[in-house]
Amino acid sequence: MDGVLYKVRESLDYVKPAEKSVAQYILKHPEAVVSMSVKKLAAESYSSAAAVMRFCQSLGYKGFREFKLKLSGDLSVINLHDLDKETLAPGDSIEDIMSVITNNNIQSLFDTLQLLYKDQLELAYHYLVKARKIDFYGVGSSYLIAYDAVQKFSRINKICTAYSDFHMQKVSAVNLCDQDVVVAVSYSGETPQIIDCAKIAKSQGAKVIAITKYADSTLSKMADAVLFVAAQEDEFRSAAMSSRIAQLNVIDMLYTACAYEDYESALTHLNRTHQVIQQSKKGGK
Repeated sequence: MDGVLYKVRESLDYVKPAEKSVAQYILKHPEAVVSMSVKKLAAESYSSAAAVMRFCQSLGYKGFREFKLKLSGDLSVINLHDLDKETLAPGDSIEDIMSVITNNNIQSLFDTLQLLYKDQLELAYHYLVKARKIDFYGVGSSYLIAYDAVQKFSRINKICTAYSDFHMQKVSAVNLCDQDVVVAVSYSGETPQIIDCAKIAKSQGAKVIAITKYADSTLSKMADAVLFVAAQEDEFRSAAMSSRIAQLNVIDMLYTACAYEDYESALTHLNRTHQVIQQSKKGGK
């Protein structure tokens, strides 16, 4: 899968009006679009053939033919895996809450898998394997992702930090060098504090890995490796529920890839940290 429909949905935030009408039509009639010509889609969406072509290219496809091919492939899989995307309303039962929240989180993980580019993930984890030091940056709920990453990577003997204080993030960034790596977590890709720190880090020669939503954002444009995540958020999911799940999953991928790159060393460090923690639980004996 290529995550076509997710890319189309996210594009509504940044494409021009003529292209937006194309996107809206595709989202409403994806199956019909697969068998349409450029002229037919342009007429049905009240746009133009040029707008259709520009829209396809803005999503990274060579043209409408390639777009339709990817869309057709996605639809065949979505019919098997797409989960009920009902929203919750006041008075819904606890069973409804359990089902909707779980299904949305699962859908976000599945959508993220389609948006992740293999070459970008490989590039990112190779940066991390070679890094002298890793800075994880996040603000608000994204800081929880950064802190979780530090807990994981520290266990395999990677020197890393995740400061909750923005000033300390900047202090750490300005002391990085070309042997260091930054992992910047921002779902919007426009968090001012994260952008500032990433710019400082890059000016010092550090590589920047972005974990963000699929969009042509400030963060994605400046990063050396971009890992896109998907989310199903609504008005009561402002605490970034499913985007947090998707971001944590990407961190787990990076951590596991790094650990298996030098398996024996990672296993040794994991055993050591496990023993130390177990001793502390027994009163230091």
